[in-house]
This record gives sequence, C-alpha cells and structure tokens, in this order.
Amino acid sequence: MALPPSDGPEPVSPIDDPRGGRWALAIILVISVVVRLVYSLGIARGVLHIQPELESTDGYHEIARTLLAGDGYRFASDQPLTALRAPAYPLFLLAIFSIAGINYVWVQVAQALLGAVGCWLLFLLGRWVHSNKLGLAAAALYAFYPNSIEYSARLYVENVFFPIFLAFAYLLCRASYTGSTRYGFAAGAAWGASLLTRGTLLAFPFALPIGIALSRAHRSPASRWLRWVVTSLVAATLVVAPWAARNYALTGAFVPVSTWGWAPIYHGTQVAKGMTHWVDSLGEDLGATKHLRDMFSEQSQDGDTDVTPTAGEVRYDHFAKTQVLADWGSDPAGVVKRAAIGLGYTWFYTFGAKLRVFSLAIHLPLFVLFVVGVVSMARRYRESFVRAWPAFGLILYVNVFQALAYPHVRYMTPAIVLSFLFSGLPLVDIGHRMMGRRA
Repeated sequence: MALPPSDGPEPVSPIDDPRGGRWALAIILVISVVVRLVYSLGIARGVLHIQPELESTDGYHEIARTLLAGDGYRFASDQPLTALRAPAYPLFLLAIFSIAGINYVWVQVAQALLGAVGCWLLFLLGRWVHSNKLGLAAAALYAFYPNSIEYSARLYVENVFFPIFLAFAYLLCRASYTGSTRYGFAAGAAWGASLLTRGTLLAFPFALPIGIALSRAHRSPASRWLRWVVTSLVAATLVVAPWAARNYALTGAFVPVSTWGWAPIYHGTQVAKGMTHWVDSLGEDLGATKHLRDMFSEQSQDGDTDVTPTAGEVRYDHFAKTQVLADWGSDPAGVVKRAAIGLGYTWFYTFGAKLRVFSLAIHLPLFVLFVVGVVSMARRYRESFVRAWPAFGLILYVNVFQALAYPHVRYMTPAIVLSFLFSGLPLVDIGHRMMGRRA
C-alpha cells in the first residue's frame, strides 16, 4: 500500500487546541500510577506473594547490586565482567539503589511512574497525529493495559523499554513527516537508547527504507529524508558507541547490544515448532536451553584455546547463530509457515495453556480495535494516517520480527502498546456517537 503525497495538514490533524485535555490527561496519569501501585504493592506482594527480588529475571538486579558495590558490570562480585545483558535496565536499578538503598518496593514505585510516562507519550503521539481525544483514548488504554500493569510489579526490562520505544515512535513520526534534523537527532538517540535496553530494533534500519519507499509523502524530496536519517544514525552511534567500545575491549568483538542475541532466537525457534499444540511450552523453552548448552559444551571442548568467560559468551552467541541458521536452512518452508502463524500468535501467545486463554481474551479485542482503527484512519483521515505511518511500520516490524524470532506476547507488548494509537480511534468514534445520541 503506497501512501500518496501529503498536501499539507488537514483540519483533523490535529483538530484540537494543544492545551486541551490537560485535566483529563492528568486524571489518566494519576490512575495509571495508582493502578500499578495497587497491583504491585497490594495484590502482587500481599495476595499473590510475588517478591520480584526472589524471582529469576535475567540477572539485571544482580548486575545493579555489583555496580553499587563498585565491583563492575558483572552478575556477582566473584564472577567475571560480562556483556550478556544490555546496560539500560541495570543502570535504572542502580539509580534507584543509589538513592533509596537496595529497596525493591521503590523499584516498583518507579516502574509505576514509568507507566505514567508511557501514557503521556501516547497522548503526545495521538494528539500530534490526529486529536487530543485520540491521544487521551490511547493513553487510557495503556493506563489499564493488564500486561503493563503486571510487568510493573516485576523486574522486567520492558518497564524501561516501553517509554523508550514510545519516545522513539513519536520522534520518528515527527522527523519523517517534517524532515527536521532536530527530531531526527532525537529519534536516533532514542533508537540508540532502545538498543541499550533490548535488541528488538537492531535490524530496524534495514526495514526503514521499505516504509519510506511505500510512502511518497515521506520519500519526496529525497534530500529531506536523507537529512534526518543521517542525523539519526549519527545520534544513535554517539549513544551506543561507549557501550560497544567497552564490549570490544572486553570481548574483542563488535557487540552493540549484548552477547545474548541468537540464543533466545534458537529457543524461540524450538518453541514455535509446538505453539499450535496449545500445551505449556515453558518445558520446550527450558529443553531448548539445555540442548543448546549441551551441544556447545561438546563442540567447545574440541580445539578451543581461548577459554576466558567473556570470549565464551561471544562463542556461545556465534554457536547459537550457526544452529539457528542451520535449523532454518534445513526446513525453510517450515520457517515461513511458523512465521505466518506466529504473526497472529505473537499477539497473545504465552507459556501456560490456561494463561494463554486469558491472554487471548485480553488481546483479541485489542487486535480487532487495532485493525478497525488502521482501516478507519487510512480511509477517513488521510493526513493523520500519513503522520502515523512510521508508527504503523514499527508495529509491523516488531510483529514480523517476533513471529520469526520468538512468538511470545511479552516480546510483542511494546508494539501492542503502540497500536493503541490506532485502537483509540474506534473508541473516539463510539464516544462521538454516544454524545450525539444524548444531544
């Protein structure tokens, strides 16, 4: 679908006073924080007896604790320096520990506040794309989004990734629409920050030209998009360079995100093979993890001279890559089939079979709202859709990437949150109709 060139802003994009909706937004922000605090401190800790500090959550808080102790970026003081985890979330935890001590309640409070930041960013994006009402609807959807509320109680990197991802979407939309180098630089910095949080968007620059090519409004004139794209890449390089340089000195390899890149894709490939069986797939993930480690142990004992832990991280990631590509190459038709199925499954798929039904009940209505919103915006509000085009592309990119790499709703949630930009439009229309009937 190629977008026609823009003839300039239409009255509906945006249609409201930029100062409008302040009180409604303030209420949504307060509610988003209160809901997350009630769940984190009341339900999660008091009823479900969930203590995030006792859960196995990828070791981010262990790294933060060793940093606080002055022992460097490692999982424990007696373990070697590592590049297995991207640094943004450990640094976020370190900031809290430095101020409040090692107190995980304050981590949950901070993560509840980040929920409000996400609501605010969605409001800004919705207001700029179309109207204050769309921004408020998108923010309200995020305020009550169950996955985001549940994640705020846990030590999940998504708590930091959500606002960074939304900021990148907002700045990307503005940079691509206006050609502004200022917004381009900010978008690049946000993209770089996202890579320091999670590697989902690492391949996005390869997908960006497709989105530009499909939209005449964004590709013409060429000098405009070249200007902001180059500026974005410069900004992203400046953000990522210190971490990449540190990792190169540590491992001798170019590691812009972490050395935990291809192993999750191997695990996801194995999980995807059984995702239509509707059974608990956590065992398949754990089995794939053990199988990959066993194969690596057998392979690495033959002819490897560099046995340092950091070099082992790089070798393990490279080994996982060879196994993934070999698996895909042996059955390309199966890869395509699983990816096609995964496009839908990624919107709700999770490990437990019963929990999967609950996830489907949440996300199926959201997916329907998203589709209706995209169609409605594209047909009725052309200028708004032109503005939102990069956000739509981001959603599709994450959907395709995760369908291929690891079809799981947790990894899709950033794009689901961004989809509220479109899902809010049917809600706005319903509100208009209800007000019209009352009048």
